[in-house]
Amino acid sequence: MRRIILMAMVLAVTVAGCNRFPDNGLQISANLLPDDSCFVEPDQDERLLRGLWDTSFRTLTGETPDYGIALQLQSYLVSNALEFQGEQNNLQVDNYDITILRADGSKPDLGGLTNPYRVTTSAVLATTEVGGDPIPGVGFATGIPGNYQDTLVALGVTEILLSIRAGGTTFGGFSQRSAEFLWPVSLCEGCLNNCASEDLENSCLPGQDVWPYCAL
Repeated sequence: MRRIILMAMVLAVTVAGCNRFPDNGLQISANLLPDDSCFVEPDQDERLLRGLWDTSFRTLTGETPDYGIALQLQSYLVSNALEFQGEQNNLQVDNYDITILRADGSKPDLGGLTNPYRVTTSAVLATTEVGGDPIPGVGFATGIPGNYQDTLVALGVTEILLSIRAGGTTFGGFSQRSAEFLWPVSLCEGCLNNCASEDLENSCLPGQDVWPYCAL
């Protein structure tokens, strides 16, 4: 009886080991810059080096826009079909866990605001071949909700870090969570508000990261 139980335990561990994907199968590699048509390609070369959020910018209705991110995701997963297990196929990335940190890496007190928080995204990445290049994808999401801005300004900080981890599930039902990706964001006042309000409203990134796409 004991031998049967032991064999069952060994079989369970073996099956779990065969099913399990590596922990580094999903990674975040960059924050991508949209082109002047507001389009992003997963494998493009145009990347942002750091973030910039203009705290003086408001929409025409007086609202503070969210700080958006377009993260380049990379899947290193290799399909692992077995005799008793089908192909795992694609990886569905559907969330980012984000923590706002000070520039020194410490976690600030944001009062009643949630920190860390989870935001939704949507990206489907195919599996790669053994020894092949990672498969890229793009997941758009809110990096910082607009209603967090006043609290961050009140803290007196000029730079924050977003600690981001992407999460998803393979089509075979196995979860993946990426390593930490740190994205620095500088807070400025009036540094991007150089265009007419109607141009700012129609830009891809109103009040953030780059000069808006408008006639200067």
